[in-house]
Amino acid sequence: MKNEWHKEDGTARIGYEGIVHDIIYYNEENGYVIAILDAGDDLVSIKGAIPFIREGDRLRVSGKLEVHNFYGEQLNVEWAEHIKPTELDEIYRYLASGIIKGIGETTAHLIIEAFGADALEVLQNTPDKLLAIPGIGPKKLEQILESYKEQYELRDFIMYFQHLNISINMAMRLYKRYGHDAIRTIETNPYVLADEMVGIGFRQADQIAMKMGIDFHSPFRIASGITYLLNKEATNGHTYVTKERVVKLAAQELSVKEEEVMLQLSHMAVSGQVNVEMLPDEHVAVYLPSLFYSEQQVASKITQLMQHATQLKFDDMNYFLDEFQKNRGILLAEKQKEAISLSLESGVFVITGGPGTGKTTIINAIIDAFEKLDKKVLLAAPTGRAAKRMTETTQRESKTIHRLLEFQGGNGPQGENNFQKNADSPLKTDVLIIDEISMVDIVLMYRLLDAVALGTHLILVGDSDQLPSVGPGSVLKDLLESHFVSSIKLTEIYRQSEASLIAVNAHMINRGEAPILNKPDKDFFFIAKQKPEDILNEIRNLVIERLPNYYNLNPMEDIQVLSPVKSGGVGVEALNEMLQAVVNPPNKKKAEKSFGKKRFREGDKVMQIKNNYNLEWTTKYAEEGKGVFNGDIGIITEIDEHERTLTVIYDQEREVIYDFPTVEELVLAYAVTVHKSQGSEFKAVIMPMSQIPSLLTSRNILYTAITRARELLVLVGDKRTLSEMIRRTHEAHRNTGLKQKLMAIKALYGGD
Repeated sequence: MKNEWHKEDGTARIGYEGIVHDIIYYNEENGYVIAILDAGDDLVSIKGAIPFIREGDRLRVSGKLEVHNFYGEQLNVEWAEHIKPTELDEIYRYLASGIIKGIGETTAHLIIEAFGADALEVLQNTPDKLLAIPGIGPKKLEQILESYKEQYELRDFIMYFQHLNISINMAMRLYKRYGHDAIRTIETNPYVLADEMVGIGFRQADQIAMKMGIDFHSPFRIASGITYLLNKEATNGHTYVTKERVVKLAAQELSVKEEEVMLQLSHMAVSGQVNVEMLPDEHVAVYLPSLFYSEQQVASKITQLMQHATQLKFDDMNYFLDEFQKNRGILLAEKQKEAISLSLESGVFVITGGPGTGKTTIINAIIDAFEKLDKKVLLAAPTGRAAKRMTETTQRESKTIHRLLEFQGGNGPQGENNFQKNADSPLKTDVLIIDEISMVDIVLMYRLLDAVALGTHLILVGDSDQLPSVGPGSVLKDLLESHFVSSIKLTEIYRQSEASLIAVNAHMINRGEAPILNKPDKDFFFIAKQKPEDILNEIRNLVIERLPNYYNLNPMEDIQVLSPVKSGGVGVEALNEMLQAVVNPPNKKKAEKSFGKKRFREGDKVMQIKNNYNLEWTTKYAEEGKGVFNGDIGIITEIDEHERTLTVIYDQEREVIYDFPTVEELVLAYAVTVHKSQGSEFKAVIMPMSQIPSLLTSRNILYTAITRARELLVLVGDKRTLSEMIRRTHEAHRNTGLKQKLMAIKALYGGD
């Protein structure tokens, strides 16, 4: 069906109604399509943004006719509407097309047989009737209804958001977060688009707000700008920002006067939108409330745990130590023996040390000591890989911190109020040992301590010379520098001290000394290459040929490439593009899918790049839970175009099904940044040493990369870069207040 009219400016417009006959091109990211529309008497070529279009859809479209060099006359669609089918055969084709998840050809036939032309009316208004259809149970009905609602309700949302230049994927995420209230929420406060979970930057949100008529000097705009800046600084590890810096940055970012920012900041402090605190140097710290509260609670709970500590000891400590050494076939050093005694006496105890210094031995001795005193011990670590490694080395179950706290997902930025273990339902244990504590940020530390009952012995183990947590705070560093809790640093190398250069060189580098390179039959190598393309080629050969052939290593499971940088000639992006092509090349039997510039295929190694507290997972043991976290690495097992899903297996056990919009939280992981590798350990690590920016040319980045390797470490690049990284001890400063709060408590109680 065709109709024509003219706009007020005299330009002609044409409208059609018909069935989508053929889709020539479709872009998942923005919904742009080139298709053929069967409009009855005419087959019309149409182009434009029409989200969720499928062959067989009935559309009503309008726009301007244009002539394309290849496709000929086309309708450039300016407006489009999906129309529900009305004829019986159309309804069947629609249901059988697979556009609604949970309904295939067989189920579509049964629905038509039962309800005839009223099938869609039943689906929309009395969906419970579908439970009478064989094969449709409550869970499947829920899937069907959600998918059906998406087809119509979500389309309306997306058409609205498109005029604000918001992509389809972003619109879908907004819909998932805010549901029916999405449009009203955006109209009320467009700056919610700058929220971390939504993923739109403040500047884009600001442009949208201006388009919607928000006043440039609106207090609402300035408050949102301040919150945005505090969140941005938190992503760089800071728990607070000085008032002077907030005012200066906000005024620059918003192009308003500093006086306006000062006034709004005062209002926000009074209303509780920010917290302020006087620093020792008389500057004022400005906090996001969640970070301020987390620091306060961590300092308070650590103090309480220390005050309520039960000092334990053996009648004959030497007898226990002798038995442990005899059973393990080892000889403990005096500092290790001291660590075991302090763990029994202290409410909170910190053990630090580099690779090979005996941290695992100490953990096993501490577990043995407490269990011989009839005390229950729980073990945990920040990541799945670290927890799995802890299980292997202790022969006892270790969980991720989130699983230990029985995390159930949540809508807030940190999954608020969805930790089943908390102050009201604490962990039932006498001893809690946390490994890789350097990875734990201030918010997770608060959640952990909230679930620790008074009287529990808390033992924190980590490496203070590694990079700090990805999230805000410097928990381990602040604990050590405050001298508030008992701690011990292990320095003597035990692990493979005669055979391994990885541990030896890590400590030499940490002392600023040049490492021992390329000794025959050792595990630490340097291959000199200058040009980025030569480095890439060498890494390719190492991953595909040399290391698998000589060391019998699996390129996918055993070898991890680490780089200090994301972009550039030897950055993670270039490395992943190269490695994907050779480790997991295209194959007709492997489905693949492009998402913008990313291309994933079945069998790819991928990594989650942000905390998603609502992603559900299941295991083959029928376990289930929620939460996939920044830095988790897994393998793509299935890409299903029909269901619009991508499945990933993490840690060889947790299966997570992503819908296509959520896939933007994944990146290839054949190569990852050194920061993202924290808490993981790999049989072999390869690292390029070239074209590293000065801010990342630092000793602790090199040290962290080296300590991720268990059996083999290969550096490829320029020795001058290696020397420069060893020489530079630069570490990005973080503004954190935990140390200050602990020292204030210490002074209050008469400490030094």
